[in-house]
Amino acid sequence: MKIGVTILAVLLAAGGLWVRFQPARVTRVVHAQTGCSVASLVGSYGYSLSGFYFDNAGNTNFFSASGIFTADGQGNTTGHESDSFSGQILQGDPIAGTYSVNSDCSGSITTNSMTSGSANYDFVLTNGLSQLQLVETDSGNNVTGHATRQ
Repeated sequence: MKIGVTILAVLLAAGGLWVRFQPARVTRVVHAQTGCSVASLVGSYGYSLSGFYFDNAGNTNFFSASGIFTADGQGNTTGHESDSFSGQILQGDPIAGTYSVNSDCSGSITTNSMTSGSANYDFVLTNGLSQLQLVETDSGNNVTGHATRQ
């Protein structure tokens, strides 16, 4: 009987120690940034874009770009970029555009360039409003990118 009580006491003590040293299991909750407005996107941002698009004949063309734009905090952008259209390079292409920002820090931007015309993107401001994650929303395009405040 003493052996049974001793074994039970040892098992209870070991179980108590096991429970005591388990890390707390807390469910992580991620909150979206809130309180954004058009004024949240302001300053100069370096960016890169890459992906592909289909031309009028249905051919797949590869696209990449890198540049800088300046947002004025009132919904307007200006900048310039270098582009690669399936290997054909264009440098210093001027761009201008307009944008809007929703209270949840998502938004949209329309850009216009001398070379490629108008392009539309959806974005989300991340990392304390210092970065953007972008995706082009024009039909026939699969272009994504990111931008970082300079």
